[in-house]
Amino acid sequence: MDVAKSFFGSRPHDGYSGKEDYNTKVETAVSDDEEITDFTSSQPSNGPLAEGIIPTPGGPFSALTPSMWPQDILSKLGQIPDDPNSQPDYRFDEFGFRVEEEDGPEQNSNKLLGVPLMEDAQDRLKWLAHLEFSHNNDSSDLTWERVELRLPKTDKLRQMAREGIPHSLRPQLWMRLSGGLEKKINSEMSYRDIVKVSSNDALATSKQIEKDLLRTMPSNACFSNMNSTGVPRLRRVLRGLAWLYPDIGYCQGTGMMAASLLLLMEEEDAFWMMCTIVEDLLPASYYSSSLIGIQADQRVLRTLICSYLPDVDITLKQHDIELSLITLHWFLTVFASVVHMKILLRIWDMFFFDGSIVLFQITLGMLKIKEPTLRNLENSAQIFNALSDIPGEIDDVEQLLKVSLEVACSLTEVVIETHRRRHLAYLMTDQGALVGNPESAPNLPKQHLTRLAAIILGFIASIFYHLGFACVKILNPYRRK
Repeated sequence: MDVAKSFFGSRPHDGYSGKEDYNTKVETAVSDDEEITDFTSSQPSNGPLAEGIIPTPGGPFSALTPSMWPQDILSKLGQIPDDPNSQPDYRFDEFGFRVEEEDGPEQNSNKLLGVPLMEDAQDRLKWLAHLEFSHNNDSSDLTWERVELRLPKTDKLRQMAREGIPHSLRPQLWMRLSGGLEKKINSEMSYRDIVKVSSNDALATSKQIEKDLLRTMPSNACFSNMNSTGVPRLRRVLRGLAWLYPDIGYCQGTGMMAASLLLLMEEEDAFWMMCTIVEDLLPASYYSSSLIGIQADQRVLRTLICSYLPDVDITLKQHDIELSLITLHWFLTVFASVVHMKILLRIWDMFFFDGSIVLFQITLGMLKIKEPTLRNLENSAQIFNALSDIPGEIDDVEQLLKVSLEVACSLTEVVIETHRRRHLAYLMTDQGALVGNPESAPNLPKQHLTRLAAIILGFIASIFYHLGFACVKILNPYRRK
Protein backbone atom coordinates (compact mmCIF):
# COMPACT_ATOMS: atom_id res chain seq x y z
CA MET A 1 0.00 0.00 0.00
CA ASP A 2 2.92 2.31 0.63
CA VAL A 3 3.97 1.83 -2.96
CA ALA A 4 0.44 2.55 -4.12
CA LYS A 5 0.49 5.81 -2.16
CA SER A 6 3.60 6.83 -4.04
CA PHE A 7 2.10 6.03 -7.44
CA PHE A 8 3.30 8.83 -9.72
CA GLY A 9 4.49 10.71 -6.65
CA SER A 10 2.29 13.09 -4.74
CA ARG A 11 -0.64 14.15 -6.85
CA PRO A 12 -3.59 16.18 -5.60
CA HIS A 13 -6.77 14.42 -6.63
CA ASP A 14 -9.45 15.99 -4.48
CA GLY A 15 -12.13 17.31 -6.77
CA TYR A 16 -10.55 15.57 -9.76
CA SER A 17 -7.75 18.03 -10.27
CA GLY A 18 -7.02 16.52 -13.64
CA LYS A 19 -4.84 14.08 -15.54
CA GLU A 20 -2.27 12.06 -13.62
CA ASP A 21 0.79 13.24 -15.50
CA TYR A 22 -0.13 16.89 -15.87
CA ASN A 23 3.30 17.98 -14.72
CA THR A 24 4.93 16.27 -17.69
CA LYS A 25 4.90 17.19 -21.35
CA VAL A 26 1.43 18.06 -22.60
CA GLU A 27 1.02 17.48 -26.32
CA THR A 28 -1.53 18.98 -28.61
CA ALA A 29 -1.16 17.76 -32.14
CA VAL A 30 -2.02 20.84 -34.15
CA SER A 31 -2.45 24.50 -33.33
CA ASP A 32 -5.57 26.49 -34.13
CA ASP A 33 -4.21 27.44 -37.53
CA GLU A 34 -3.75 23.71 -38.32
CA GLU A 35 0.05 23.80 -38.26
CA ILE A 36 1.80 20.91 -36.60
CA THR A 37 3.36 21.97 -33.31
CA ASP A 38 4.10 20.83 -29.78
CA PHE A 39 2.98 22.58 -26.65
CA THR A 40 5.47 21.72 -23.96
CA SER A 41 4.88 22.92 -20.44
CA SER A 42 7.93 23.61 -18.32
CA GLN A 43 6.02 23.39 -15.08
CA PRO A 44 7.53 23.06 -11.65
CA SER A 45 6.89 19.85 -9.79
CA ASN A 46 4.52 21.40 -7.32
CA GLY A 47 1.57 21.60 -9.70
CA PRO A 48 0.20 22.13 -13.18
CA LEU A 49 0.00 25.39 -15.05
CA ALA A 50 1.77 27.25 -12.27
CA GLU A 51 1.40 30.52 -14.12
CA GLY A 52 -2.31 29.95 -14.64
CA ILE A 53 -5.27 29.53 -12.36
CA ILE A 54 -6.06 26.11 -10.90
CA PRO A 55 -9.75 25.26 -10.30
CA THR A 56 -10.91 24.86 -6.73
CA PRO A 57 -11.33 21.14 -5.84
CA GLY A 58 -14.96 20.27 -6.45
CA GLY A 59 -15.54 23.67 -8.05
CA PRO A 60 -16.07 24.84 -11.64
CA PHE A 61 -13.89 23.03 -14.24
CA SER A 62 -12.18 20.88 -11.59
CA ALA A 63 -13.09 17.60 -13.36
CA LEU A 64 -11.53 18.63 -16.68
CA THR A 65 -8.15 17.53 -17.95
CA PRO A 66 -5.84 20.48 -17.07
CA SER A 67 -5.08 21.52 -20.64
CA MET A 68 -8.81 22.22 -21.11
CA TRP A 69 -9.09 24.64 -18.19
CA PRO A 70 -10.45 27.94 -19.63
CA GLN A 71 -8.09 30.43 -18.06
CA ASP A 72 -10.11 33.46 -19.16
CA ILE A 73 -13.22 32.26 -17.34
CA LEU A 74 -11.29 31.08 -14.30
CA SER A 75 -9.73 34.52 -13.97
CA LYS A 76 -13.16 36.18 -14.10
CA LEU A 77 -14.54 33.79 -11.50
CA GLY A 78 -11.67 34.75 -9.21
CA GLN A 79 -12.38 38.48 -9.44
CA ILE A 80 -14.29 40.25 -6.68
CA PRO A 81 -17.52 41.74 -8.12
CA ASP A 82 -18.11 45.48 -7.86
CA ASP A 83 -21.44 44.82 -6.17
CA PRO A 84 -20.94 42.23 -3.39
CA ASN A 85 -24.70 41.57 -3.35
CA SER A 86 -24.91 40.78 -7.07
CA GLN A 87 -25.58 37.19 -8.15
CA PRO A 88 -24.30 35.67 -11.40
CA ASP A 89 -26.86 34.68 -14.01
CA TYR A 90 -25.24 31.27 -14.24
CA ARG A 91 -22.43 29.19 -12.85
CA PHE A 92 -20.29 26.37 -14.21
CA ASP A 93 -20.15 22.83 -12.92
CA GLU A 94 -17.07 20.65 -12.57
CA PHE A 95 -17.16 19.73 -16.26
CA GLY A 96 -17.56 23.27 -17.57
CA PHE A 97 -21.29 23.11 -18.29
CA ARG A 98 -23.21 26.31 -17.70
CA VAL A 99 -25.83 25.83 -15.01
CA GLU A 100 -28.63 28.34 -14.64
CA GLU A 101 -28.97 29.18 -10.96
CA GLU A 102 -32.72 28.75 -10.99
CA ASP A 103 -32.44 25.34 -12.67
CA GLY A 104 -29.49 23.98 -10.74
CA PRO A 105 -29.80 21.24 -8.12
CA GLU A 106 -30.22 22.27 -4.53
CA GLN A 107 -26.91 22.52 -2.71
CA ASN A 108 -28.19 20.42 0.20
CA SER A 109 -29.57 17.68 -2.03
CA ASN A 110 -28.34 14.16 -1.30
CA LYS A 111 -28.76 13.13 -4.92
CA LEU A 112 -25.68 12.71 -7.08
CA LEU A 113 -26.30 15.82 -9.14
CA GLY A 114 -26.37 18.07 -6.08
CA VAL A 115 -23.23 16.69 -4.42
CA PRO A 116 -19.87 18.29 -5.27
CA LEU A 117 -17.64 15.96 -7.24
CA MET A 118 -14.95 14.83 -4.81
CA GLU A 119 -12.75 11.78 -5.14
CA ASP A 120 -12.52 9.22 -2.33
CA ALA A 121 -8.84 8.85 -1.50
CA GLN A 122 -9.33 5.33 -0.14
CA ASP A 123 -11.12 4.26 -3.30
CA ARG A 124 -8.22 5.55 -5.38
CA LEU A 125 -5.70 3.69 -3.21
CA LYS A 126 -7.74 0.50 -3.65
CA TRP A 127 -7.41 0.77 -7.41
CA LEU A 128 -3.70 1.55 -7.23
CA ALA A 129 -3.14 -1.40 -4.92
CA HIS A 130 -4.98 -3.65 -7.37
CA LEU A 131 -2.75 -2.47 -10.20
CA GLU A 132 0.35 -2.88 -8.05
CA PHE A 133 -0.30 -6.44 -6.96
CA SER A 134 -1.89 -7.63 -10.22
CA HIS A 135 0.41 -6.13 -12.82
CA ASN A 136 3.73 -5.28 -11.27
CA ASN A 137 5.94 -7.72 -9.42
CA ASP A 138 8.61 -5.12 -8.80
CA SER A 139 7.15 -2.99 -6.01
CA SER A 140 10.01 -0.50 -6.04
CA ASP A 141 8.87 1.60 -8.96
CA LEU A 142 5.22 1.49 -10.01
CA THR A 143 4.51 3.59 -13.11
CA TRP A 144 1.90 3.54 -15.89
CA GLU A 145 4.60 2.38 -18.30
CA ARG A 146 4.86 -0.85 -16.30
CA VAL A 147 1.12 -1.50 -16.27
CA GLU A 148 -0.06 -3.74 -19.11
CA LEU A 149 -1.36 -2.12 -22.29
CA ARG A 150 -4.59 -4.04 -21.83
CA LEU A 151 -5.80 -5.07 -18.40
CA PRO A 152 -6.99 -8.68 -17.95
CA LYS A 153 -10.77 -8.66 -17.56
CA THR A 154 -11.31 -10.49 -14.31
CA ASP A 155 -14.54 -10.70 -12.32
CA LYS A 156 -12.93 -8.67 -9.55
CA LEU A 157 -11.95 -5.88 -11.95
CA ARG A 158 -15.44 -5.92 -13.50
CA GLN A 159 -17.00 -5.43 -10.07
CA MET A 160 -14.60 -2.59 -9.30
CA ALA A 161 -15.47 -0.90 -12.60
CA ARG A 162 -19.17 -1.21 -11.83
CA GLU A 163 -18.60 0.46 -8.47
CA GLY A 164 -16.92 3.37 -10.28
CA ILE A 165 -13.39 4.19 -11.39
CA PRO A 166 -11.69 7.07 -9.52
CA HIS A 167 -11.92 10.04 -11.85
CA SER A 168 -8.22 10.89 -11.66
CA LEU A 169 -7.45 7.39 -12.98
CA ARG A 170 -10.10 7.26 -15.69
CA PRO A 171 -7.98 8.49 -18.64
CA GLN A 172 -5.37 5.77 -18.14
CA LEU A 173 -7.76 3.00 -17.10
CA TRP A 174 -10.27 3.61 -19.89
CA MET A 175 -7.42 3.35 -22.40
CA ARG A 176 -6.32 0.02 -20.89
CA LEU A 177 -9.76 -1.48 -20.34
CA SER A 178 -11.09 -0.71 -23.82
CA GLY A 179 -7.99 -1.55 -25.83
CA GLY A 180 -7.47 2.07 -26.86
CA LEU A 181 -3.86 2.19 -25.68
CA GLU A 182 -3.04 -1.04 -27.49
CA LYS A 183 -4.55 0.38 -30.68
CA LYS A 184 -2.57 3.60 -30.26
CA ILE A 185 0.75 1.79 -29.77
CA ASN A 186 0.21 -0.70 -32.61
CA SER A 187 -1.19 1.75 -35.18
CA GLU A 188 0.65 1.99 -38.49
CA MET A 189 0.07 5.75 -38.46
CA SER A 190 0.57 8.14 -35.57
CA TYR A 191 -2.16 10.59 -34.60
CA ARG A 192 0.12 13.42 -35.69
CA ASP A 193 0.33 11.94 -39.21
CA ILE A 194 -3.43 11.42 -39.34
CA VAL A 195 -4.02 15.03 -38.31
CA LYS A 196 -1.60 16.22 -40.97
CA VAL A 197 -3.18 14.30 -43.86
CA SER A 198 -6.76 14.93 -42.75
CA SER A 199 -6.22 18.67 -42.40
CA ASN A 200 -4.70 18.86 -45.87
CA ASP A 201 -7.22 16.51 -47.41
CA ALA A 202 -10.24 18.24 -48.99
CA LEU A 203 -12.76 16.11 -47.15
CA ALA A 204 -16.34 16.32 -48.28
CA THR A 205 -17.32 16.15 -44.60
CA SER A 206 -15.18 19.10 -43.47
CA LYS A 207 -17.92 21.64 -44.15
CA GLN A 208 -20.46 19.74 -42.06
CA ILE A 209 -17.95 19.20 -39.26
CA GLU A 210 -17.29 22.94 -39.20
CA LYS A 211 -21.03 23.65 -38.92
CA ASP A 212 -21.43 21.25 -36.01
CA LEU A 213 -18.45 22.35 -33.91
CA LEU A 214 -20.49 24.90 -31.96
CA ARG A 215 -23.65 22.81 -32.00
CA THR A 216 -22.13 19.78 -30.29
CA MET A 217 -21.87 21.07 -26.72
CA PRO A 218 -23.05 24.70 -26.76
CA SER A 219 -23.67 24.87 -23.00
CA ASN A 220 -20.09 23.88 -22.19
CA ALA A 221 -17.49 26.62 -21.84
CA CYS A 222 -14.91 24.48 -23.65
CA PHE A 223 -17.03 24.29 -26.83
CA SER A 224 -19.22 27.41 -26.70
CA ASN A 225 -17.32 29.59 -29.19
CA MET A 226 -14.58 29.27 -31.80
CA ASN A 227 -11.96 30.48 -29.31
CA SER A 228 -12.89 27.88 -26.70
CA THR A 229 -10.16 25.43 -25.69
CA GLY A 230 -11.93 22.34 -27.01
CA VAL A 231 -13.10 23.49 -30.45
CA PRO A 232 -9.84 23.07 -32.42
CA ARG A 233 -9.29 19.70 -30.73
CA LEU A 234 -12.77 18.52 -31.66
CA ARG A 235 -12.22 19.66 -35.25
CA ARG A 236 -9.00 17.68 -35.54
CA VAL A 237 -10.44 14.54 -33.96
CA LEU A 238 -13.54 14.53 -36.17
CA ARG A 239 -11.57 15.26 -39.34
CA GLY A 240 -9.13 12.51 -38.43
CA LEU A 241 -11.96 10.02 -37.93
CA ALA A 242 -13.62 11.02 -41.22
CA TRP A 243 -10.33 10.52 -43.06
CA LEU A 244 -9.43 7.26 -41.32
CA TYR A 245 -12.86 5.68 -41.87
CA PRO A 246 -13.95 6.73 -45.37
CA ASP A 247 -16.79 4.20 -45.36
CA ILE A 248 -18.24 6.11 -42.39
CA GLY A 249 -17.11 9.68 -43.00
CA TYR A 250 -18.68 11.98 -40.43
CA CYS A 251 -21.64 11.12 -38.21
CA GLN A 252 -23.05 13.67 -35.78
CA GLY A 253 -23.28 11.04 -33.07
CA THR A 254 -19.49 10.75 -32.93
CA GLY A 255 -19.16 14.47 -32.19
CA MET A 256 -20.90 14.24 -28.83
CA MET A 257 -18.80 11.29 -27.73
CA ALA A 258 -15.57 12.91 -28.89
CA ALA A 259 -16.38 16.16 -27.07
CA SER A 260 -17.16 14.26 -23.87
CA LEU A 261 -13.86 12.39 -24.07
CA LEU A 262 -11.95 15.60 -24.75
CA LEU A 263 -13.20 17.04 -21.47
CA LEU A 264 -11.51 14.22 -19.59
CA MET A 265 -8.41 13.20 -21.54
CA GLU A 266 -5.80 14.58 -23.88
CA GLU A 267 -6.59 14.93 -27.56
CA GLU A 268 -4.56 12.01 -28.90
CA ASP A 269 -5.95 9.58 -26.34
CA ALA A 270 -9.50 10.79 -27.04
CA PHE A 271 -8.94 10.08 -30.74
CA TRP A 272 -7.79 6.51 -30.14
CA MET A 273 -10.68 5.94 -27.75
CA MET A 274 -13.03 6.98 -30.54
CA CYS A 275 -11.28 4.56 -32.91
CA THR A 276 -11.76 1.79 -30.36
CA ILE A 277 -15.46 2.59 -29.99
CA VAL A 278 -15.99 2.59 -33.77
CA GLU A 279 -13.88 -0.47 -34.57
CA ASP A 280 -14.15 -2.72 -31.53
CA LEU A 281 -16.78 -1.82 -28.95
CA LEU A 282 -19.73 -1.25 -31.29
CA PRO A 283 -20.86 -3.50 -34.18
CA ALA A 284 -20.05 -2.75 -37.80
CA SER A 285 -22.06 -0.12 -39.71
CA TYR A 286 -23.19 1.71 -36.56
CA TYR A 287 -22.15 5.02 -38.10
CA SER A 288 -22.36 4.20 -41.81
CA SER A 289 -24.74 6.10 -44.08
CA SER A 290 -27.25 3.24 -43.88
CA LEU A 291 -26.98 2.97 -40.05
CA ILE A 292 -27.82 -0.69 -40.56
CA GLY A 293 -25.82 -1.76 -37.52
CA ILE A 294 -27.71 0.46 -35.11
CA GLN A 295 -31.02 -0.34 -36.82
CA ALA A 296 -30.37 -4.00 -36.04
CA ASP A 297 -29.62 -3.16 -32.41
CA GLN A 298 -32.92 -1.32 -32.11
CA ARG A 299 -34.69 -4.49 -33.23
CA VAL A 300 -32.60 -6.49 -30.77
CA LEU A 301 -33.72 -4.11 -28.03
CA ARG A 302 -37.39 -4.68 -28.85
CA THR A 303 -36.80 -8.43 -28.74
CA LEU A 304 -35.15 -8.14 -25.33
CA ILE A 305 -37.94 -5.93 -23.99
CA CYS A 306 -40.42 -8.63 -24.97
CA SER A 307 -38.41 -11.15 -22.92
CA TYR A 308 -37.26 -9.09 -19.94
CA LEU A 309 -39.97 -6.41 -19.62
CA PRO A 310 -43.24 -7.96 -20.86
CA ASP A 311 -45.41 -5.25 -19.27
CA VAL A 312 -43.48 -2.50 -21.03
CA ASP A 313 -43.71 -4.49 -24.26
CA ILE A 314 -47.51 -4.69 -23.95
CA THR A 315 -47.74 -0.93 -23.34
CA LEU A 316 -45.60 -0.17 -26.40
CA LYS A 317 -47.70 -2.44 -28.61
CA GLN A 318 -51.05 -1.23 -27.32
CA HIS A 319 -50.15 2.40 -28.00
CA ASP A 320 -48.18 1.68 -31.18
CA ILE A 321 -45.03 3.36 -29.85
CA GLU A 322 -41.97 3.16 -32.13
CA LEU A 323 -39.32 3.01 -29.42
CA SER A 324 -36.39 3.37 -31.82
CA LEU A 325 -37.41 6.99 -32.46
CA ILE A 326 -36.33 7.59 -28.85
CA THR A 327 -33.59 5.08 -28.11
CA LEU A 328 -31.64 5.18 -31.39
CA HIS A 329 -29.95 8.41 -30.26
CA TRP A 330 -29.17 6.87 -26.88
CA PHE A 331 -27.26 4.07 -28.60
CA LEU A 332 -25.71 6.30 -31.29
CA THR A 333 -23.98 8.51 -28.71
CA VAL A 334 -23.60 5.81 -26.05
CA PHE A 335 -25.84 7.99 -23.82
CA ALA A 336 -23.49 10.99 -24.09
CA SER A 337 -26.25 13.24 -25.44
CA VAL A 338 -28.99 12.30 -22.99
CA VAL A 339 -27.67 11.83 -19.44
CA HIS A 340 -25.84 14.08 -16.99
CA MET A 341 -22.06 13.84 -17.17
CA LYS A 342 -21.82 12.29 -13.72
CA ILE A 343 -24.19 9.52 -14.81
CA LEU A 344 -22.37 9.11 -18.11
CA LEU A 345 -19.01 8.51 -16.42
CA ARG A 346 -20.37 5.53 -14.50
CA ILE A 347 -22.05 4.11 -17.60
CA TRP A 348 -18.81 4.48 -19.56
CA ASP A 349 -16.82 2.80 -16.77
CA MET A 350 -18.90 -0.29 -17.56
CA PHE A 351 -19.05 0.27 -21.33
CA PHE A 352 -15.27 0.41 -21.77
CA PHE A 353 -15.00 -2.82 -19.79
CA ASP A 354 -17.87 -4.90 -21.20
CA GLY A 355 -18.68 -3.26 -24.53
CA SER A 356 -22.04 -2.88 -26.26
CA ILE A 357 -23.96 -5.21 -23.94
CA VAL A 358 -24.00 -2.25 -21.52
CA LEU A 359 -26.20 -0.28 -23.97
CA PHE A 360 -28.93 -2.90 -23.58
CA GLN A 361 -28.46 -3.34 -19.82
CA ILE A 362 -28.76 0.39 -19.12
CA THR A 363 -31.71 0.89 -21.47
CA LEU A 364 -33.60 -2.04 -19.93
CA GLY A 365 -32.81 -0.61 -16.49
CA MET A 366 -34.14 2.82 -17.43
CA LEU A 367 -37.35 1.31 -18.80
CA LYS A 368 -37.77 -0.83 -15.68
CA ILE A 369 -37.46 2.24 -13.44
CA LYS A 370 -40.12 4.00 -15.51
CA GLU A 371 -42.43 0.98 -15.74
CA PRO A 372 -44.80 1.97 -12.88
CA THR A 373 -45.28 5.44 -14.38
CA LEU A 374 -46.03 4.08 -17.85
CA ARG A 375 -48.88 1.94 -16.48
CA ASN A 376 -50.73 5.03 -15.26
CA LEU A 377 -50.48 7.02 -18.50
CA GLU A 378 -53.50 7.09 -20.75
CA ASN A 379 -52.48 8.09 -24.27
CA SER A 380 -49.63 7.57 -26.72
CA ALA A 381 -48.36 11.14 -26.51
CA GLN A 382 -47.96 10.95 -22.73
CA ILE A 383 -46.15 7.62 -22.98
CA PHE A 384 -43.87 8.82 -25.77
CA ASN A 385 -42.92 11.95 -23.79
CA ALA A 386 -42.36 9.96 -20.60
CA LEU A 387 -40.04 7.57 -22.42
CA SER A 388 -38.13 10.47 -23.99
CA ASP A 389 -37.63 12.09 -20.59
CA ILE A 390 -36.18 9.02 -18.85
CA PRO A 391 -32.43 9.71 -19.25
CA GLY A 392 -32.68 13.32 -18.11
CA GLU A 393 -34.62 12.32 -15.01
CA ILE A 394 -32.04 9.83 -13.77
CA ASP A 395 -30.39 11.32 -10.69
CA ASP A 396 -29.47 8.18 -8.75
CA VAL A 397 -26.77 6.31 -10.63
CA GLU A 398 -26.48 3.57 -8.01
CA GLN A 399 -30.18 2.72 -8.41
CA LEU A 400 -29.85 2.78 -12.20
CA LEU A 401 -26.92 0.37 -12.23
CA LYS A 402 -28.50 -1.91 -9.62
CA VAL A 403 -31.78 -2.18 -11.52
CA SER A 404 -29.99 -2.56 -14.88
CA LEU A 405 -27.89 -5.49 -13.71
CA GLU A 406 -30.84 -7.13 -11.96
CA VAL A 407 -33.33 -6.93 -14.80
CA ALA A 408 -30.77 -8.12 -17.37
CA CYS A 409 -28.92 -10.56 -15.11
CA SER A 410 -29.17 -13.42 -17.64
CA LEU A 411 -28.28 -11.30 -20.67
CA THR A 412 -25.04 -12.35 -22.36
CA GLU A 413 -23.02 -11.39 -25.41
CA VAL A 414 -24.01 -14.70 -27.01
CA VAL A 415 -27.71 -13.84 -26.72
CA ILE A 416 -27.17 -10.38 -28.20
CA GLU A 417 -25.00 -11.62 -31.08
CA THR A 418 -27.56 -14.30 -31.95
CA HIS A 419 -30.32 -11.71 -32.21
CA ARG A 420 -28.03 -9.32 -34.08
CA ARG A 421 -27.22 -11.80 -36.82
CA ARG A 422 -30.88 -12.61 -37.32
CA HIS A 423 -32.03 -8.99 -37.49
CA LEU A 424 -29.09 -7.95 -39.67
CA ALA A 425 -30.00 -10.66 -42.15
CA TYR A 426 -33.60 -9.40 -42.29
CA LEU A 427 -32.50 -5.79 -42.73
CA MET A 428 -29.98 -6.64 -45.43
CA THR A 429 -32.60 -8.63 -47.30
CA ASP A 430 -35.11 -5.79 -47.03
CA GLN A 431 -32.54 -3.32 -48.34
CA GLY A 432 -31.51 -5.56 -51.21
CA ALA A 433 -28.04 -6.23 -49.83
CA LEU A 434 -26.19 -9.49 -50.28
CA VAL A 435 -26.75 -11.72 -47.27
CA GLY A 436 -23.58 -13.43 -46.16
CA ASN A 437 -21.95 -13.16 -42.80
CA PRO A 438 -23.32 -9.86 -41.42
CA GLU A 439 -20.24 -9.49 -39.23
CA SER A 440 -17.78 -9.97 -42.09
CA ALA A 441 -17.44 -6.25 -42.85
CA PRO A 442 -16.30 -4.45 -39.71
CA ASN A 443 -15.45 -0.77 -39.67
CA LEU A 444 -11.93 -0.64 -41.10
CA PRO A 445 -9.46 2.25 -41.13
CA LYS A 446 -8.30 3.63 -44.46
CA GLN A 447 -4.98 1.80 -44.62
CA HIS A 448 -6.74 -1.54 -44.10
CA LEU A 449 -9.32 -0.69 -46.73
CA THR A 450 -6.55 0.26 -49.16
CA ARG A 451 -4.75 -3.02 -48.50
CA LEU A 452 -8.01 -4.94 -48.86
CA ALA A 453 -8.78 -3.19 -52.15
CA ALA A 454 -5.31 -4.05 -53.44
CA ILE A 455 -5.81 -7.71 -52.55
CA ILE A 456 -9.21 -7.80 -54.27
CA LEU A 457 -7.86 -6.07 -57.40
CA GLY A 458 -4.94 -8.49 -57.48
CA PHE A 459 -7.31 -11.42 -57.17
CA ILE A 460 -9.52 -10.11 -59.98
CA ALA A 461 -6.47 -9.48 -62.18
CA SER A 462 -5.30 -13.04 -61.55
CA ILE A 463 -8.68 -14.41 -62.60
CA PHE A 464 -8.68 -12.43 -65.84
CA TYR A 465 -5.07 -13.46 -66.48
CA HIS A 466 -5.94 -17.16 -66.28
CA LEU A 467 -9.20 -16.67 -68.18
CA GLY A 468 -7.21 -15.03 -70.97
CA PHE A 469 -4.99 -18.04 -71.36
CA ALA A 470 -8.01 -20.33 -71.32
CA CYS A 471 -9.71 -18.28 -74.06
CA VAL A 472 -6.57 -18.36 -76.23
CA LYS A 473 -6.38 -22.10 -75.86
CA ILE A 474 -10.04 -22.56 -76.83
CA LEU A 475 -9.80 -20.24 -79.83
CA ASN A 476 -6.53 -21.73 -81.05
CA PRO A 477 -6.41 -25.36 -79.98
CA TYR A 478 -3.57 -26.11 -82.46
CA ARG A 479 -1.23 -23.46 -81.14
CA ARG A 480 2.33 -24.56 -80.54
CA LYS A 481 2.91 -25.67 -77.02
